[in-house]
Amino acid sequence: MKKGFTLVELIGVVIILALIALLAFPPILNSIRKTKSELSDASKEILYNAANLYVSENLNDFPKRNGNTFCVTLNTLSSKEYLPTKVYDSITGEEISSDSLIEIKVENNNYTYNMNNECVEDIYVSPNKPELLDNMVPIKYNGTNWIVASESDKWYDYDAKEWANAVVLNTTKKVGDTVSESEIDLWYVWIPRYKYQLFNADNGSVEPQEIQIKFESGTSSTGTVSCTDNISGTDGTTSSETCTNASNGNWYTHPAFTLGTQELTGFWVGKFEVSGSTSKITIKPNVTSLRRQTVSSFFTAIQNINTTYNLNGDSHMMKNMEWGAVAYLSHSKYGINEEVYINNSSSYYTGRSGGNVGGSTNTVATQYPSSSTSSNRYYNYGYYTYDGKIVNYDGSIGDYASDRTLGTKASTTGNIYGVYDMSGGALEYVMGNMVNSSVAFYSSSAGFSTPPDSIYYDSYTYGTSSLTHGRGKLGDATKETLKAFGSGSGGWYSDYAFFPYSSYSWFSRGGNYTYGSYAGLFIFYWYNGNAGSSDSARAVVCVRG
Repeated sequence: MKKGFTLVELIGVVIILALIALLAFPPILNSIRKTKSELSDASKEILYNAANLYVSENLNDFPKRNGNTFCVTLNTLSSKEYLPTKVYDSITGEEISSDSLIEIKVENNNYTYNMNNECVEDIYVSPNKPELLDNMVPIKYNGTNWIVASESDKWYDYDAKEWANAVVLNTTKKVGDTVSESEIDLWYVWIPRYKYQLFNADNGSVEPQEIQIKFESGTSSTGTVSCTDNISGTDGTTSSETCTNASNGNWYTHPAFTLGTQELTGFWVGKFEVSGSTSKITIKPNVTSLRRQTVSSFFTAIQNINTTYNLNGDSHMMKNMEWGAVAYLSHSKYGINEEVYINNSSSYYTGRSGGNVGGSTNTVATQYPSSSTSSNRYYNYGYYTYDGKIVNYDGSIGDYASDRTLGTKASTTGNIYGVYDMSGGALEYVMGNMVNSSVAFYSSSAGFSTPPDSIYYDSYTYGTSSLTHGRGKLGDATKETLKAFGSGSGGWYSDYAFFPYSSYSWFSRGGNYTYGSYAGLFIFYWYNGNAGSSDSARAVVCVRG
């Protein structure tokens, strides 16, 4: 009686032959990657094991970059994924076709082995997943309404400039339910950890440009630049820090993602200026911002958000460096990458837009009743809402404008997913403090009887001139984003650039609605920290260490 091969035996022979072929003839890999059909799981397993063996037996044949041997071994993933997503070569800047890749390398998860035995540097790293705090609800926009999102679904996409949004509600909702503005008490946007490429490390004059940003995984710091404070009490014109390896082209893990000794995967920033009262802060659109408070009053009220809403996080007033982190992300390929529209509401309504950069005369005839236009540069209620609806003369909100971007371009992303009120509206105090001539915390008129914890403010060298911009720090959107010197309008897009000096020890950002084109993401201005009628603030919250 004849005996044949069993199916199991046949499969085993095929697998062995495939492995031998791959190891004996590496060029076969090129033909495999060119196939247009998807690989079966079994084929992926064969390719993976063959490639792993090939690499381990040919370590000395792999190239070196900057004196380091890369692609030493392949990452052993339980899922045995065959292809990563987007991969870029950091030297050429070109995207590498995923068809040419086998697997991600182990060391730092930063390198990839391809079919040509070449090292591809710096694979695309997805932004860190937002860390939702207690009572936070993720939301996404369906084109008309915000709805409660499921964490397992796609509710943000930084490649599409759609930053993650989350809210704290005053009612109970389930996934898929519509969320109205009246049901929101707090509204935050997630800023994921990233590094950026230095573009003006020598404190020169530079034109506005796209800031190169790469997301980092977890709390890893992959930047090669490091900085430490070097604060002086003399009339300084030099930097407030000492940095190593700080040359253009080098990468710096943005310092806003370090809070004291804690490394952060990211932080939540208020989508709008704070509103409500000092006893109960709110963060929401289409309401007047909270003002007429000293820096210390804002500081305490924002810290109390944590207990008022049971967030179980670290709520604090926005630091100067955190403002810089949002501004830089906005000016990358992940944000609007241009000047944002001003909030021209003279009554300080949050989330409003002037329909243009400087709040000049509105020429959109359909905005107002009777097809009339506004002759006012600054308007009581603003021209448009954050989602692109028309604001009428009496303050009522009408239908969507034919061009919704007249409202949404007031955000850091140019769409509804970004952060608002960072140009115009109210001036925003931030926690950035110039020391006094004795190198001590300088409250000025801010109302602090004792200094706040040093992790909650950025400290700067003392000076007697508001034009000594060199006292800034890398990452805070001050000295790096200048294009003119010796002038108050020397920041990018001619934003005002006045450094704290003498008795004016506090930074304010964003600018007042009256500043017109001098307001914006890159404005910084001196103030004494008192309770001004046009001064507001912004909240930040992160996961506790």
